[in-house]
Amino acid sequence: MRFISALTTKADWLAAVEDLRRQLRGLAAADLVALFVHPQFLPDAESVAAAVRRMTGAKHLVGCTGAGILGCGREVEGAPAIAVLAGELPGVAITATHLTDEELAEARGAGYWHFQLAVEPQANPAFLLLADPFSISVTDLVRELGEAYPGAPVVGGLASGAQEPGGHRLFLDGEIFAAGAVGVGLTGRIAVRAVVAPGCRPIGQPLTITRAAKNIIFEMGGQPPWVVLQELLPTLPARDQQLARTALLLGRVANEYQEEFHRGDFLVRNLLGHDPQSGAMAVGDVVRTGQTVQFQVRDGQMADQDLQALLAAQRNGLARQPARGAVVFSCLGRGQGMFGEAGHEVRTIERELGPLPLAGFFGNGEIGPVGDRPFVHGFTSVIGLFCEPAA
Repeated sequence: MRFISALTTKADWLAAVEDLRRQLRGLAAADLVALFVHPQFLPDAESVAAAVRRMTGAKHLVGCTGAGILGCGREVEGAPAIAVLAGELPGVAITATHLTDEELAEARGAGYWHFQLAVEPQANPAFLLLADPFSISVTDLVRELGEAYPGAPVVGGLASGAQEPGGHRLFLDGEIFAAGAVGVGLTGRIAVRAVVAPGCRPIGQPLTITRAAKNIIFEMGGQPPWVVLQELLPTLPARDQQLARTALLLGRVANEYQEEFHRGDFLVRNLLGHDPQSGAMAVGDVVRTGQTVQFQVRDGQMADQDLQALLAAQRNGLARQPARGAVVFSCLGRGQGMFGEAGHEVRTIERELGPLPLAGFFGNGEIGPVGDRPFVHGFTSVIGLFCEPAA
């Protein structure tokens, strides 16, 4: 197994493709290519994808547009860039799929997905999944995949950079889509290890939602959430109060069967607003009565510590199953705005795991497992490590 990565910041698409060609020189025909493209290249996206596929000889190509691009030790935010990760994967079977919201609505049980994706769970698959957040219910799709393939690693992200439907692009082999989701299933001589690094930490205490409908929480712990928050804020340390003024969010517990909840146990969602009369709050998620939630703050210092600790925890496993390449899906709310410097996360990955070909993007959401189930995350970094299989 061998990977090579490339990143270009050339603004002209022809010059960018030539720059990528130079960096990828020496690559034999790739079995899989991941391609991430800044929206500035949208008018030429089809040409870019076709050129990358030709130059790499890719049997399969998967990718999307992203407002920030990662690769080769760099994170490019607010400027055009293209990143490529190309892999030679002997002994690995790859299946590629484009999914629509209509197909998702037709899904009836695990068998539907086994047929649709042409992958059986006993093959121990791993999945790379990229989606357009405007046109498909990604949360439902990820839940369905988790139920159809228990324990299978699913990593990916939601395309970013567009402000309205139809503005993103998804790449799959020789086709380009403006809607739905694209993905590849990997089976055979490969292992995918997922690292899910949170960017937020809980404040206050976890509370049970006692009345909710759709994305509106009317009561948590028997009180309107706005009342809970107003009682909580004065009790916080000064630093937490400052963080809450600039980046207050809500976390929903991923596994309700745990006895205690800590950072990393929550699916973090945006707070969309509140009703001053009733004290109800709107959340960027569908919520229901009985779920456990806790207010969260975005904390760059804690995010950095978590990322380092989670990567360090991978070392023993990687000694037995070396990582050959990686994909990185980070939230638009991270990057320089969270860590105060560009390239912080990719440099941390290289420092903790050693030089590693990688590519990725800053997205509108990240897909990765908590425990043995995949979820859609926010303000998180999901790293998919492509590793040698166990001996």
